[in-house]
Amino acid sequence: MVIVPTYNERNNVAPLVRRIRKAVQFEPILFVDDSSPDGTSDEIRRMQQCDGAIELMVRPDKSGFGSAYRDAMKKILRENLANYVITLDADLSHPPELLPQMIELLKDNPVVIGSRYVAGGGTRDWNIPRHLLSVGANVYARLLTGVPAHDLTAGFVGYQTDVLRAINLDEIRSEGYAFQMEMKFNLYRNGSRFCEFPIVFSERRTGKSKFTTKILAEGIAFPIKAVAIRIRGLV
Repeated sequence: MVIVPTYNERNNVAPLVRRIRKAVQFEPILFVDDSSPDGTSDEIRRMQQCDGAIELMVRPDKSGFGSAYRDAMKKILRENLANYVITLDADLSHPPELLPQMIELLKDNPVVIGSRYVAGGGTRDWNIPRHLLSVGANVYARLLTGVPAHDLTAGFVGYQTDVLRAINLDEIRSEGYAFQMEMKFNLYRNGSRFCEFPIVFSERRTGKSKFTTKILAEGIAFPIKAVAIRIRGLV
């Protein structure tokens, strides 16, 4: 099952579904919409009329994509909806065309990361400062958390549901890019192994980025928190 958090992504959800359906025709998709004022949920409901594998969870407030993923994962685990979940951005930055490869890798690997920073991976339409910020953030996070993954902030990630059941999702409190780091850190602490495969990440074409200084601050703070956990001997 593919999880897609949305907030003001009305213009992106239909192209995203078309691309997903070309890659995996019957894969269930769970959208988690934070009551987008632009009518994103209405567009998703329109698509549901001709695609029975689309589900929609509407939340009353804008609560962040970290909690959107947590709520979706808990629903999937509680209702036994799938054997794996795949997280995917709504802004068309992740390549849905690689979903078949992700699903195949999930047969033998508990956590699969679509990585920009392994051989064959990369980014498209990024300026130099943006690229340097991302590379630096990943080096910083890897050194402080001790997690042996090249792309700790990656958002195109697949998880076998068994590894999600083995951790406490309610303890993962980050909301922005730090959510991706915190998930990988907790899974690694719990003994999960990672498989990375290359993807090319594309800059969004329409809509506004959700990146804020609060998200940046959280991304800086979490690796420091991880160091403190490691020093206390919890890893």
